Amino acid sequence: MSEADQRAAVVAQAHSWVGTRYHPMQAVKAKRDEAGTIIDRGGVDCATLLNEVYADAGMIERVQITHYPPDWHMHRRSERYMETVLQHAREIDEAEARPGDVVLFLFGLVFSHGGIIIAPGWPHMIHAFHGARRVQVDRGDGGEWGDKPRKFFTLW
Repeated sequence: MSEADQRAAVVAQAHSWVGTRYHPMQAVKAKRDEAGTIIDRGGVDCATLLNEVYADAGMIERVQITHYPPDWHMHRRSERYMETVLQHAREIDEAEARPGDVVLFLFGLVFSHGGIIIAPGWPHMIHAFHGARRVQVDRGDGGEWGDKPRKFFTLW
């Protein structure tokens, strides 16, 4: 599969999670009826969303995510989330970020919130955010995210 096809698969997988309820440590995609209406909201958080999307797109083996308290980023300085991302991706400059790449935001004391960049490219992203209570399409350059430090990563 070409890089373009892989990136498209990641973005398509990310879109398939939109509308799924935010729920810590869960990885259950919302179920839809034939008309596309959500009939079971499932549950996922930002870490499990990335894990599921990249695994379902065939980019990584599914990672076993060990338990973490939902507020760990507020009380610890360990870059646990970023260290897991770095096992599969490398950091890149913002100008290099393309659809299918990862953006991590400083949230609390560490880079602890992630999203997947979608077309047409940065700052468009899909992420599971507790404040929205769901997976959503969002912009990473305004609102809650505009002033937060961020880092970018690619699996390619």
